[in-house]
Amino acid sequence: MKRFLTIALGLALLLISGCSKDAPVEAPPTAGCVKDAVRAIYRVETATVEEGARPTFTSLDVTGLTARDLEKRLRAFANPLRTHLWMPGAQKWLVVEHTSEKGVSLEKAMTAFVEDESCQVSLPETFASYVGTLDEVFPAFETKLEGEVVPEWFVTKKIPTLVWLDTTDIDEDILKPTLQEIRSMQVVRRVILEGNMAAAKATDKKGEELATDQWAKAYLRNPNDPLLNERRERLRQNAKGFIALNKVVQAMKCYETLVLINPKDIPAVYGFGKCLENMGRADVARDVLKRAEDLRTLEDAK
Repeated sequence: MKRFLTIALGLALLLISGCSKDAPVEAPPTAGCVKDAVRAIYRVETATVEEGARPTFTSLDVTGLTARDLEKRLRAFANPLRTHLWMPGAQKWLVVEHTSEKGVSLEKAMTAFVEDESCQVSLPETFASYVGTLDEVFPAFETKLEGEVVPEWFVTKKIPTLVWLDTTDIDEDILKPTLQEIRSMQVVRRVILEGNMAAAKATDKKGEELATDQWAKAYLRNPNDPLLNERRERLRQNAKGFIALNKVVQAMKCYETLVLINPKDIPAVYGFGKCLENMGRADVARDVLKRAEDLRTLEDAK
């Protein structure tokens, strides 16, 4: 069955010139994965060492902002060394300002995640969205940044330090793998951003494939990264919008990208098959739709 899906994707490559540059439907509201990530960030940042020293949270929507606009907003925070920037989404960011120098207790944060059964992401996965203190972010503004703000401008190749994270009273056999996993989630986020940059620069199919390969690689390591899942949700919404406009080729491209990121994405496989069916390729569509049914059967059997 995998061979049939490969054949179908190969057909799509011949039929599609790309939908990434087409004007899609209106952007969806904040994705649920981003909201989940924000709640997880709250759990981390409120686990302060000093009792009662609650930080101040500021939601930041960077849609349409230039680097100059953003810098002006960030410079307004009084304590850049104790103010943290998080990027749970491409445009929905979070700035957290602490007044206490004692930082955040990793032990308390771990307890908060264990006690909250509604957690959709783990503590290490939460740190995928951490960028750094504002003091670590400000050097980015010293370079020439043109156009609208994007996350890639501020996420450095070097993994940010977590000197504000108090790790006392945690056994080494727990602390070491936790910090390693936090670092790993940071690495995965950088792979996603590499894919984003490749997509932004893509002028042909090869460029698009490079971007998709990076996203697929990242999904295997952290399927809960909100920045990646926000993109997947947007692809899904765009596909539905294109179908409504009877732009089947563009919709199929969106579904193709979703399937390449996660071949077990049942709705995407199904949507891809229906697009093939609508384009008169009933022979290939039949096999793809059968693949979607098989995946659903496996999912229901779990």
